[in-house]
Amino acid sequence: MAHLKSYVTLAGFYAFYFATLGIWMPYWPLYMSYAGHGPAAIGAITSLSMAIKLLGPPVWGRLADRSNSRKKIIIATSLGSLLSSSLFIFDSRFVVLAIGVALLHFFLVGSIALVETTAMETVTRHQWDYGRIRLWGSGGFILLALGLGPLTDRWGLWLVPWSLTFFLLLQTLIATGLPDSDIPPVANPSPPPSLFYPREKLWFNLMGLLMQMSHGTYYGFMSIHLENNGFSKTSIGALWSLGVVAEIGILALSNTILNRFGVSFILVGSLFLAACRWFIYSQTLAWPLLILGQLLHAFTFGTFHIAAIRRVFETSSPEYRATEQSWFSSISYGAGLGIGLLLSGILFDHIDAQALFALMSGFALLGTLAALRHTRLFTAKAPP
Repeated sequence: MAHLKSYVTLAGFYAFYFATLGIWMPYWPLYMSYAGHGPAAIGAITSLSMAIKLLGPPVWGRLADRSNSRKKIIIATSLGSLLSSSLFIFDSRFVVLAIGVALLHFFLVGSIALVETTAMETVTRHQWDYGRIRLWGSGGFILLALGLGPLTDRWGLWLVPWSLTFFLLLQTLIATGLPDSDIPPVANPSPPPSLFYPREKLWFNLMGLLMQMSHGTYYGFMSIHLENNGFSKTSIGALWSLGVVAEIGILALSNTILNRFGVSFILVGSLFLAACRWFIYSQTLAWPLLILGQLLHAFTFGTFHIAAIRRVFETSSPEYRATEQSWFSSISYGAGLGIGLLLSGILFDHIDAQALFALMSGFALLGTLAALRHTRLFTAKAPP
């Protein structure tokens, strides 16, 4: 029964956490536009939501590694996210949204980084497939990305902040049943890990930064780009959901894929396919190629995520697992995506979205080179 509870609560946490992202990513830019804010404001606030990840996860990761209960910190960060989101219900002025977004993501990204560490410990101990737990998050995302579109088409975008708050409440409630860390605090721990040494870690972090930086236009302005070209909110939600359906298929096969191809090959291949995906969006909005681009989400997010999480877990000492995972989240999903979103917001009014996607394709190609360098250095140090 304890094993079943761990499985259900981890799967449930992922489902509710990514349900909030299924609201945030497709509909938050549309909500801000509905509330009267222009592209520069949308870019600034969405980039703030990503940039705050540079600060939040390391704080919570370090605290968790020094604590005797990672679970209590996950509950506290989930509750902080819930209280922060309630600000959006009462006021939509820029200053209030900026404060609420900063607080929301400071807490929110801390909780997911810690749960990723707990999940990897749990699946390793019980020999479960990480991807088959993580895919419940993809299911939560797709349910909201697909389901909220028709509701907002019918009743309006005011539903966005209310929906966000409701699913954060569910996340907080299920966090109370999560398993706790199985690594006791170390009395005399080794020195904290470096972000830049050994060299393969430097290239690994640069790879993560460039991968997420290349997603800036997609996460910040894809919905607006589609709406400006005549796509309905329902169609937009369906396209986002298609990407997550492809992601679910990959996650369900994650152990098989990792064992067959290896972490390094998957990292390099995922970045190269990201470059291809953004190049497609830079050329056309024709439905067949849009569908192909969204199917590539299986690799630009799905395979990249499982490979990166596995590499961080396998190369981290037990007493610093939460810290290492949190730093990778900060550099990639925080700094990388934050820079990509901010750059996209600044340039959106000056160059068209297709040119922005071409720029994102270039960032992904640079990330491919960084992944190749990481792989060479990592392989050279691996035992024969």
